[in-house]
Amino acid sequence: MKSFANIVIFHPAAIGDAVLATPVSTTLKLNFPGAKITYWSHPSLKSLLLELCPAIDEFVEFQKDLGFWKLRKQLLALKPDLFIDLSNSSRGYMLPILTGIETRRYEKESETVAQPVHAVGNFLATIKDICGTYPQNLFPTLYPDVIAEELIPQLVEMHRLDYRPLIGLVCGVGSLRPHRAWIPDGWIYLVKQILDCLPHTPVFIGGTEDYDLAQRINAECGNRGMNLCGQLQLPETAAVLKCCDVVVSGDTGPAHIAVAVGTPVVGLYGPTNPLRSGPYGCSAYLLDQSESCECLGAKICHLAGPAQPGECMGRIMLPEVMAKIRLALGPDYADVNTMPSLDEDLSPPGVAVDPAVMAEFLAQYREDKKEDQQE
Repeated sequence: MKSFANIVIFHPAAIGDAVLATPVSTTLKLNFPGAKITYWSHPSLKSLLLELCPAIDEFVEFQKDLGFWKLRKQLLALKPDLFIDLSNSSRGYMLPILTGIETRRYEKESETVAQPVHAVGNFLATIKDICGTYPQNLFPTLYPDVIAEELIPQLVEMHRLDYRPLIGLVCGVGSLRPHRAWIPDGWIYLVKQILDCLPHTPVFIGGTEDYDLAQRINAECGNRGMNLCGQLQLPETAAVLKCCDVVVSGDTGPAHIAVAVGTPVVGLYGPTNPLRSGPYGCSAYLLDQSESCECLGAKICHLAGPAQPGECMGRIMLPEVMAKIRLALGPDYADVNTMPSLDEDLSPPGVAVDPAVMAEFLAQYREDKKEDQQE
């Protein structure tokens, strides 16, 4: 097998795609353990990939406003002997032409085929001719353990919650694809069921645009969960997801981060095909309405309002979500009428944390962490 010493992976991508592609880095490192692997992507992904993925040695910030020739000069300065283009873009295609750099290109499979390859397998196909060995388990690929050990106890104490296991809830899917979300009432009743039937604290994960929805759901349930939407950096999000026993999510980035840190995901799918983009390795916990979706693959739902969940997502029922959660939690939670007992009260009074107070706390936490790293 040919050896490589300096590998550059070009992949300016959204969070979900970037995380789904992390097995490419780990597979390359397994086959070429002495190689330096540089990831070239959006600056927003640097902390997640460089800090938490041991297979990535260096990160180069992709500047989309730079012209082609400046980007090409940047590539040549990296002096790679292998260029992996995962971007599926004309820019990625053109950059290494006439440079003499050996190149492998990702070819995205059509999403309209009857049996699509999962995105993870599609990314790995890019390097199949140069890699003879694959990791025994493709995930986890991200390791936020140190952050989790420091941050989670502080968050629990700040919210005045008892130390209980966590269930992650990704109730929003961002503003670009609202039809991928589950209905708000579904989340409200799910949180109530979790609080009534399981010894877990719900924790809401998502972006800034998801904060108000999570706040509304939490308020409807006595503010007994933690609303962390829009308040965490990506490594901190990964740390919280790592500490969850299970995560419930639609088709959005945090679902794939959860898989990448080793947490099982109950995926709620309808407008997208989970065979292609579902939480990898979690098919047993999947709830899939894609076969009944009349707008499969479309950017909006033609049967619902422009900012509403897709019509097909409304067919996902609360009892089946709870059943999948119990399945993911394991045999101790299989009986719908029982749950493991705890000594303390399972319904403590909730406390809503002011966003400004939360921001001040997180700023101090990050400053303390920075000082620790400098010592």
